[in-house]
Amino acid sequence: MFYFVPSWYQQDRKWYSTTLPFYYMPKNMMFDDVVNLLRMFQQSGEDNKALILNYSPHVRTFFYQQRILSEAMWNLFDTIQGLTDTPVRKICLADLKWPQGVEFFYTPFLVDAYLNQEHYARINFTKTGNLFDITYYDSGQINYQLIFDDRGFVSSIIYFENDQPYYQDYLNLQGVWQFREFLTTDNHQVIINPEAQEQFAKEVYRDIEELVSEKLAQYLTSVLTKDDTIVVSADVQHNHFFQKFKEEYNVILSFFGERYPMVETDRLLADLEGTPFFVVDSLNKIDKIENDVDLEQLPGYYEIPPYDTHLNLGHSQRKKELIIYVNYDNLPEDQIQYVFTTLFDLMLKHEWIDLLIGTQNQDYGREAYVRQVIEGYLALNPEYESNLIFVEKNKMAMGSDPTLSEDEILRERLDIATIHSDTDLAKALKYVRIILDLGSPADVLTQIAGISGGIPQVNLYSSSYVKHGENGWILEDISQFIDALMYYLTDLEHWNKSLVHSVKKIEQYTRGEIVEMWKNTIKELKENEEN
Repeated sequence: MFYFVPSWYQQDRKWYSTTLPFYYMPKNMMFDDVVNLLRMFQQSGEDNKALILNYSPHVRTFFYQQRILSEAMWNLFDTIQGLTDTPVRKICLADLKWPQGVEFFYTPFLVDAYLNQEHYARINFTKTGNLFDITYYDSGQINYQLIFDDRGFVSSIIYFENDQPYYQDYLNLQGVWQFREFLTTDNHQVIINPEAQEQFAKEVYRDIEELVSEKLAQYLTSVLTKDDTIVVSADVQHNHFFQKFKEEYNVILSFFGERYPMVETDRLLADLEGTPFFVVDSLNKIDKIENDVDLEQLPGYYEIPPYDTHLNLGHSQRKKELIIYVNYDNLPEDQIQYVFTTLFDLMLKHEWIDLLIGTQNQDYGREAYVRQVIEGYLALNPEYESNLIFVEKNKMAMGSDPTLSEDEILRERLDIATIHSDTDLAKALKYVRIILDLGSPADVLTQIAGISGGIPQVNLYSSSYVKHGENGWILEDISQFIDALMYYLTDLEHWNKSLVHSVKKIEQYTRGEIVEMWKNTIKELKENEEN
């Protein structure tokens, strides 16, 4: 059995839910190594289970959206709230008790309830239309807030004092609180309901983390066997929980993206102590620390891609325009202006070249910010401003006539795409002719998506995913990037050669191959231990 421990946490309340009402956008793209590993292992028929350590009343909806089976999951808070094997039911506003005379006012985002012309409640919903929470008011201040579970019941209640959260009661299915977490600045204690005391080792806990630690240890002790492997998304929030299990079981740390501070070498060495090997999504992580750490101090490490490839060749050959996809997030900060003005000069020379700028940053207003930056560079040259214009998405959304009027003789050649998921990225790359990612390292998700789409890639740093002269071009210097782009944009033979190499790499990084990488690595480890 493979147990996967995700790192789906928020910064403010470390062990609280990351889910937001539908009209809020999360700051980080909710797609990481564990999401795809769970998909791959489930679809390959391998026994696996996700261990959800934080309060997650909407995790089943998230699993559904990510095409992961929620049955293969152990939810820590469900266990301590007594919510295992709970049936799903649909609940709506009419199912709840409301005082006589209450009036509901519907907006595109939420519902406000008024009683005697005073604000009585505010109702939020999830992306799927389920109840998310209901906040009740008294004399203009928040009184309490009901938190709903996506299975159709109230999961917890937050009580307020002076308009600030005071404590939160976590409920069982009968609505009886099982434990109470205090939420004030100077009090984070958790107290247990005496009626539920037999399920807990203590009556009072220092904070919610102490309770999480106790229940996780109890669960792992009861289920783990010698043949099991725990794959932990490396995160300072939970790594220490698994330290004591390393003596008897295989605990593997997976380092992904910028989630873990690799440069904090003392912490890194402490977290890796007792680990038979660890996994990185890019060997660039090892390059970053090799000057500060004797690599012989480290356990073995492997580069295993967190994403799988699947034949999903793009359709750029169907379009007359040649679209360059630029990963904005990874651009060296001191080179952003140079990169774009150089691209603009190229576009002025070749009217068949278009630009698609991609960002995975989920911050509110990110796309508007990127556009503002690009427009600032366009303003540097009157020719840029008069010849290179953005796609007007509002006009497209309103279904206006795409036929150009006399005042609109220029084709829209600049566009921005915000990437929320791997599916969004695949859609964005559908008609892309070439990818430009100058990050250190290049984004792994983009590289794998590029391989799946058969798209050549231009990178500034080498990696296992893009090989110079095969499925892309590794620059010796950033000033060469136009030559690299034109190498593929002007010669179909070069582009087709890259396509052939991408198809070969697809076979290397398929779902089944990646699962076999994991299994063979574990098998090799066990054979070495026996010998």
